[in-house]
Amino acid sequence: MANLAPPLNTGTYTNPDYRKRVITDYVAMLDPSDAPFVEAIGGLDGASSKFKFTASGIKCEWLEDTLAPLVGALTAAVTDASVTTLGVADGNMFQPGHVLKIGDELVWVSNVSGTTLTITRGFGGTTAAAHTVGVLINIVSEARLEGAVSSDLGFTNFTSDYNYSQIFERKIKLTGSAPIQDVYGFVDPYEYQAAKLMPEMMRLIELTLQEGKRTGDVEHPTTVPRAMGGVDVFLTTNITTAAVTTLSITNIENAIKLAYEDGASGQFTAIINPTDFQRITALYNNSSFIRFPPEQTRVGMVPATIVTPFGNVDFVVDRWQKVNKIYFIKPENMGMITLRPWQIKDLPADGDFTANELIGEFSFAVKLPKSMAVLNLT
Repeated sequence: MANLAPPLNTGTYTNPDYRKRVITDYVAMLDPSDAPFVEAIGGLDGASSKFKFTASGIKCEWLEDTLAPLVGALTAAVTDASVTTLGVADGNMFQPGHVLKIGDELVWVSNVSGTTLTITRGFGGTTAAAHTVGVLINIVSEARLEGAVSSDLGFTNFTSDYNYSQIFERKIKLTGSAPIQDVYGFVDPYEYQAAKLMPEMMRLIELTLQEGKRTGDVEHPTTVPRAMGGVDVFLTTNITTAAVTTLSITNIENAIKLAYEDGASGQFTAIINPTDFQRITALYNNSSFIRFPPEQTRVGMVPATIVTPFGNVDFVVDRWQKVNKIYFIKPENMGMITLRPWQIKDLPADGDFTANELIGEFSFAVKLPKSMAVLNLT
């Protein structure tokens, strides 16, 4: 009878096919699935309690209002002390009785007609002077005549802003053989893939907050996708710049000061990249600010909160945040909107496989953007 065994090899045995594999029944995966920005603003439906939307739709809008302004500017030069009228761009912000400060001079407003103010010069013993076009006019007080007829102060108009919803979707597809094939690392391939999708999708939402550009096409929603705008779409004012090489505590305070001057105060939250957080830590982590007790053996510190004259700042370190850009936000003024929460839907199969999709639809809202600030590092 023929010998079916392979011929004897007298050399070195190198064939790995005869060896049993020693393999773990676990799949290790680095999982940077955190979404610090989303979490800081209240999760995927954080806007529901902050914006009080009463309807649902693919375009979300919200209204804002402001207090009457206190600062205007001259649109015509005041050539000498004899001039008794002022030209302004918006007469609605002034009313008879207002006391205005222009340079070192105070003037009293006796009448408002369109964009022309009739004034009394050198009010309160100040000296009347010439003033150039563009000089700021500050409303500093109000002094009404006794028995004067009440006058109307111009009102501010509501403003609105908006964002579109964005659909996030990922497919799970398994062949008919996949569920019955024994594999290392997991028991159910469907459950494993489904569990993996959620953190992957949350990463994309986090990145959309950083990079999203608002776009929408209601007329052709099947050929041009809707996309929600991220934070840069809304935070377009109160932006300062500082050099990385000379970054200082003053730079940080000046950024927050802009939001403070526009009416914000209290607590801010900084969304910050790890590299930029190290730079901030280095500013505060020195002997000028920190004292360690003699018995302490742990060295160094991480500032969870810093105190400035214009508000305190908590830090949220976000691996997805753009380097060289720090957002000083008010979490109560922004949030995610859930139009369709995450759901897994069955898809039709026309072959030897099963298919499902994970799908959700979300948007992002920001109100009172001037209550926040941005620091760009160069």
